[in-house]
Amino acid sequence: MITATLFLNFPFWGYSLELGAIYTLPVNAGVIAIVALLITALFFAGPALASHAAQRPLFDVVACSIGSIPAYCLRICCVWFLVRWVAGVIAWPALYVVGNIPPYERWAILFALLGLLFITGLQSFQTSAKLALFSCKLGLAVLAAALIRVHHGWPAIYAGFPNNTVYSPVSIVWHGLSELALGLAPVLFLAADFGYRMRGRKQAAMAAVMGVAMPLWGTLLIASAISVATYASPYYTPSLNPDVGMALVSKAAQSALPGRIMIITMTAFGAVRFGARAIATAVATPVHGRWFVRVVFGCLSGVIAWCCVGDWNPIQTTSGSVTDVCLAAAAAVVTADFVSGKRRPEPVPKIDWIGFTALLAGFATAYIVQFWILQANAEAGLLPLYAVAFAVCTLGRRFHSLLP
Repeated sequence: MITATLFLNFPFWGYSLELGAIYTLPVNAGVIAIVALLITALFFAGPALASHAAQRPLFDVVACSIGSIPAYCLRICCVWFLVRWVAGVIAWPALYVVGNIPPYERWAILFALLGLLFITGLQSFQTSAKLALFSCKLGLAVLAAALIRVHHGWPAIYAGFPNNTVYSPVSIVWHGLSELALGLAPVLFLAADFGYRMRGRKQAAMAAVMGVAMPLWGTLLIASAISVATYASPYYTPSLNPDVGMALVSKAAQSALPGRIMIITMTAFGAVRFGARAIATAVATPVHGRWFVRVVFGCLSGVIAWCCVGDWNPIQTTSGSVTDVCLAAAAAVVTADFVSGKRRPEPVPKIDWIGFTALLAGFATAYIVQFWILQANAEAGLLPLYAVAFAVCTLGRRFHSLLP
């Protein structure tokens, strides 16, 4: 339930347009299933199984793979990524609800809201699961409402969007896979911290399938069907994306908009609670006590609220940032160490040169592909990054094992 909230929220539903939905419904369902399984295997299942095998939290496993000093720097990257990610999740709908009041009042409201969500996000796992279940039910209800509202376009769902672009269907799917992986790689890697809490490897694998792959597949399939139906319905507005938001609010009465936007905003609360737990995992070390975590949460709540209402908005620089690339490369290194059977060293080295080199190689690959080879957007280098980091780490461990 906790990981499913990452997909059953309004900000995520826009990713359904990245895959194009230009195939018939059965083919589109198969394509989305392959994409969901691939992303889950690369960025969640590998790190989760590594954490389970070591019976240690994720950042302890990362420290064993790349060294304690790089792992500490990666914690800082995680915190900064989560600040921007939470701001991106809650920014648009929250600002729409409180957008007509002075900035300081908006900041105070968002600060109080984030404080409440952070506090509820740090409850026990049973309480967090119950809150996540409510968020998932609300997300499904909103999707159902959007699908019902565009019922005039249901006959077009089977055929999908007409392919009016110059790009081939394969290119559209590859671009959508890369874009989706760029958006999900960091959060799925952080969600893999649940791995060491699993009782067995089978349970960890089932968590990957039922907690990530299935919700991801179902959400993308339903959201893409809503997009196609919206495009074929009277609610479609030309030159705008026919997404779930258009299905819900297009041509609605002005008096009905605040309530709908408020419900849409509430679908993001589960993802924000996940972000709160991930931040606590990143900043909680044996050196720091609970007071330090509370102070950090208070400061970050203010920073996130300011990001949402201030002139400087880090959300615009999220794609392709250093933090996203580092976390994706770390997922590849941790997975490679698990596959190669690397044992946990005692004591943990300050720098593990094989893992750290693989991390740097993946980092460099992302920007070489993006700026020099393909000259494309940031998502173009993510999958090559993973492949290079995984290969360098695996070959490095293999070569090191052969040394006398």
